[in-house]
Amino acid sequence: MLKAGCDVIIDEGFWVRSQRDEMKKEIIKLGAKPVLYFVDTPVEVMKNRVVNRSKKPPTDSFEITEEMFNKYLKYWQPPKKEEGILLVS
Repeated sequence: MLKAGCDVIIDEGFWVRSQRDEMKKEIIKLGAKPVLYFVDTPVEVMKNRVVNRSKKPPTDSFEITEEMFNKYLKYWQPPKKEEGILLVS
């Protein structure tokens, strides 16, 4: 779709910067311009949303328990300004 000139939204966690950087490189290789939107959300709100969603997960998602969330959170690297983010608050 990118090669065809269409706008594409990739709805992914990208918890660490290296994942974001790699995706940006792939997008640029395809001739598109990557834009990173960061929805700045308090950790407790994120946890509540994920845990509640996992109680009745949609068919296209997977379960994340509170324990899993807490484990993943140790690796969380919020995007920084130098990554060229557009902040949504």
